[in-house]
Formats: sequence, C-alpha cells, structure tokens
Amino acid sequence: PVAYEAYLPGYAILGWTGKWDDLPAAHLSSIMFDLLCLLGIALVGLRFGGIRLAVTLAFAWVAYPFTLYVSSANTNDALPPLFLIWGFWLVTSPAARGAAVALSGWTKFASLLLAPLWASYPERRWRPARTFALAFLAATAVAFWILLLEPNPVHAARVFWDRTLGWQIGRDSPFSIWDWRQYHAGLPDLHLLQWVLEGLLVAGAAAAYFVPRRKSPLQLAALTAAILLGFQIVLTHWFYLYLPWFFPFAAFAVLAPVAEPVRARVTEPRERPRQELVGVE
Repeated sequence: PVAYEAYLPGYAILGWTGKWDDLPAAHLSSIMFDLLCLLGIALVGLRFGGIRLAVTLAFAWVAYPFTLYVSSANTNDALPPLFLIWGFWLVTSPAARGAAVALSGWTKFASLLLAPLWASYPERRWRPARTFALAFLAATAVAFWILLLEPNPVHAARVFWDRTLGWQIGRDSPFSIWDWRQYHAGLPDLHLLQWVLEGLLVAGAAAAYFVPRRKSPLQLAALTAAILLGFQIVLTHWFYLYLPWFFPFAAFAVLAPVAEPVRARVTEPRERPRQELVGVE
C-alpha cells in the first residue's frame, strides 16, 4: 500500500485528468523520491564520514546508471531504499529503524527480510528490540489504514494479498534463469535449486539477528546490501530497476572510511638476562 500512498502528495499538487496522458503527478513523485534519496544518502555520509563521504555518496547515487534509469522511467523503485536510507541515518533509534523497515517492506516485500538484522543493531537487547517491533507494527498500521475506507476491510485485505504477494508467488517471468524452461525446450528445471536458495536466504536473514553479536554501521550496511542482493538473485521476476534497492548500502560499505588500526607502540629493546629470553612470554 505504501507504493500507492507515496503518490498522494504528487496527486494533490498536480492532480490527474483520468486519462493516460503525460502523468505529471507521477513524474513529480519520481523526482521527489530521487531527491529524497539523494538528500538522505548525503546526510548518512555526513554523519558517518563527514563532508567528504557525504559528497562521495551523493555523487555515487546520481552517477549510478540504474538510479538514473529509475528516475527516467518514473517507477517507484526509489521508494524502498528511500525509507531505508533515512532509517539508516537515524540508526541509533530503534523506533526509526522499525518504521523504516516496515515502510520499505510494505513498498517492496524484499525489505521485510531485514527486520531481524535491523532489530539487532547494535546488539541483541530486549528493550530496543521491543521498541523496534512496536514501531514496525505502528508503521504497518499507518500503511494499511487505507483498507478501512472499504466497506469490507477483510475483503480488501484479501484482494491486497491476491494482487500482491499471492500473485507474485506463482508469477511466470522470462527475466531470470529460474523460469526459462517454459520458453526454451531442453533447458533444465531450476525451481528446486531456487527453493533451496530461497530457504538459505530466509535462514541467513534470520541468522543476522544473532551474528555478528555486535554490529557496526559498516556491518549493518554490508549485511543489508547482501540480503537485498540475495533476494534479487533468487527472484523469479527480476528487473534491473531493482538494483537501486541495495545500491546505497553497498556504496556505503565500499566507500565509508574504516577506523585506523591501533598501532603497537614501538619501544627500543632492552638487554635482559639470558633466562628471560627462553620460553613464551
């Protein structure tokens, strides 16, 4: 539902004629999504690496061909990273992380896999995890309030399921190797391997709650990118418009500075009695 609700500001500003015209409200919305991602990733860089990282990450976003393609194609694929970027900027707040994962996940389901990882930052503790869960549920309620406008909210929820996740589960697509058998005779059926990899992905996403025990922002970004990339690898209907979902976190993991290693203090060796040199110190 968030994917639709995010267009309401653009619709309120420019409206819609009811016809398939130039769709100015959709264009405006895509521009706003892109600019909010750009602003958010610059703030992330400013927080974790100063001006230099802010400029670097902002340049990486605008220079990446697939973020430009998403903006040019006027799709909603900048929305999932948008919420996660701002949640990462406020990463020390469990409530912000929970709301960000929920809003991103109810835009594109892939982000729901991040809940265990983001709930355990910077380490597993009951109170922050509870705050994360409450914020996740609150954001979910806000996202689904629109169902209450229907005469029968239960029926509306069923329609939502049928037309989103239920439809995606059995969807045919030529855009990944998992479904090529139906288009070309002689190709192997890879669905069994796909199911195994999907199981491993879910298990890995759950394990991220426990390992590593304590997570740094760099580790959180790297694992976020890895989980989202893993989701795309096992996805039947994959498209290159999905690449910006994980790109901000991959860019942060690669470009963010790491702490300088602590150098051992070098001291001049002193002469010691012969017996001190024997054995392991």
